[in-house]
Amino acid sequence: MEHYLYFAGINGGGGGADGSEQAGLWPASRFIGVEPISATTTGIYFRSAIGNVDGGGGAGDKVVVTHADTHATADSYHRAKMIAETMCELANAGPHKAGQTYTVIDDDESIYAGNLKTVSGDAGFDIVITLDS
Repeated sequence: MEHYLYFAGINGGGGGADGSEQAGLWPASRFIGVEPISATTTGIYFRSAIGNVDGGGGAGDKVVVTHADTHATADSYHRAKMIAETMCELANAGPHKAGQTYTVIDDDESIYAGNLKTVSGDAGFDIVITLDS
């Protein structure tokens, strides 16, 4: 048995995880990695449950985090590094964490793991969940 990673975003509309692609739960073993997409967005990638990450041009499942541009700020890390560190900690939790669910980001309930509490304070902070289809 393994542990799971949960994300929920309000996607600008409020009301919690009550619509398509507003929340996602993945086994930690499906975590692929973190990538800065731009100065203000970072992607968190998971292997798709339907298994066609590369078939048909799919990119797997992803959570895009919108955050501040801090890469040129003195004594500040790019948000992608902070997000990656938190994801690595959660994905590698164990060995006695089997069956547990970790909330990575729940924007509606204001729950943020690790360094994501700092990132969540950025103006324009948001997450968008896209599932491979």
